[in-house]
Amino acid sequence: MKAKTTMKTIALTALALAAGCRCGESCSRSEIRLMSYNVHHCEGADGKIDYGRIADNILRERPDFAGLQELDRMAERSGKMDQPAELGRLTGMHATYAKAIPLQGGSYGVALLSREKPLSVVRVPLPGKEPRVLLLCEFEDCWAGTTHLSLQSENRLKSAKIIRDVLNSKTSGKPVFLTGDWNAKPGSDELSEFRGYLRILSPEKSRTYNGFKKPAPGSEYCIDYIAADSRSAGRLSVREASVGDDMISSDHNPVVVSVEVR
Repeated sequence: MKAKTTMKTIALTALALAAGCRCGESCSRSEIRLMSYNVHHCEGADGKIDYGRIADNILRERPDFAGLQELDRMAERSGKMDQPAELGRLTGMHATYAKAIPLQGGSYGVALLSREKPLSVVRVPLPGKEPRVLLLCEFEDCWAGTTHLSLQSENRLKSAKIIRDVLNSKTSGKPVFLTGDWNAKPGSDELSEFRGYLRILSPEKSRTYNGFKKPAPGSEYCIDYIAADSRSAGRLSVREASVGDDMISSDHNPVVVSVEVR
């Protein structure tokens, strides 16, 4: 299925490129913008795969790093499209992909879009009835990554401990930003485990999963997050933290955080 590319996407791409930083500068700037976005393999509420809609939401926020979940790569259901590469092309960002499972002749996983090319990449398998993966990318002055955790609570808890060990062994000396659909609510045991070594930067009282419908009163909940490692938390000040309200492009809302680095 061919991607839809609108004049709006083209204009936003040009604007983002004009405002973007040069390679090697993303993390050395005093402000870093991060996004977490479960894109539902770019299939919207209307059943159409539309890359332009997803790209528009990313370009509008101009993130330095965008952690994306639920992406197909060369799978039949998405017309054998390399979705991470296509979103990278439409946004003018570098796309790094991590496969979680094989799917319909291709694969399914997560990706990180970044304004600079990573210096190194770490991909770590995570547990689940449907296997999951952690993607971490090293840049000049920081690490940024994303993950999409299991639907089973026990596997999410195991994953939180695995991620802690990976961060401790692989990322010393640089701030770490972790984004993703963690499938865990703020009061869960998994979030308590994460809070032992991460500081949650994104809003926890806003609905991030929309299910393509308006929520019933009291049904709003957060399962998508942006966090930083606790050892770097003292250097960071959150300047902006928001959750989008688009219920057409994906069944999740994009989450955005802007931090000042001291």
